Amino acid sequence: MALLLISFIAGLLTVLAPCILPLLPVIVGGSVSDTRSKWKPYIVTGSLAASVVVFTLIIKIGTDFLDIPQGIWVWVAGGILFVFSLTMIFPRQWAKISHKIGAEKKSNQWLGKASQKKNFAGDILMGAALGPVFSSCSPTYFVILATVLPQSFGIGLLNLIVYALGLSIILLAISLIGQKFANKVAVLSDPDGWFKKTIGVLFLLVAIAVISGFDKQIEIWLLDRGLVPSIGIENKLLDSAGIE
Repeated sequence: MALLLISFIAGLLTVLAPCILPLLPVIVGGSVSDTRSKWKPYIVTGSLAASVVVFTLIIKIGTDFLDIPQGIWVWVAGGILFVFSLTMIFPRQWAKISHKIGAEKKSNQWLGKASQKKNFAGDILMGAALGPVFSSCSPTYFVILATVLPQSFGIGLLNLIVYALGLSIILLAISLIGQKFANKVAVLSDPDGWFKKTIGVLFLLVAIAVISGFDKQIEIWLLDRGLVPSIGIENKLLDSAGIE
């Protein structure tokens, strides 16, 4: 029971850690870029939480038993974010390209439409794309992954879900605040305006950082200099509960 509570708190604290950097621009920017859909923050953060759990298990199983290179997931997720960035930066051009490609490239056409309209599938894909590249510098996350899951899959899975729940709740709160602010500023609500294009550029930078591994270099730099206060808090909670 103690670990469940710590897992939830750790999920909340993860927003202060550098490992969340690739997620924040996509979650917050993606939610704010379409203020017409009040459900978008819930769908994006919910799909992120589910994706984190699923891909954590897939990557662990794939690494331990199937020998699937981590780089494959990185390229898949980075590629999805890259396509989303293009649909935001060049919405009209993307729509024309999708139309000309026709039936042979229906998946690309669907993705373009999903990112420009209130399409639940596109919102789900946006959040789910971050699951494969999610990595946590949370001590609690590593305890769940390295210790609890091998000993008891059920208990480990439960703690992993609770951790993802805490993470998604804090990201949802930030997204809702951002969307509420965007609703009050007319220029930010324009689906074809400069703000959405700026979010698209941000998506593009995140995609490049993910594919190149630059995001991990930033995380290591911050961790080496002890600039992650959330880790100290988690370590104290784990020590007080006698969990190693």
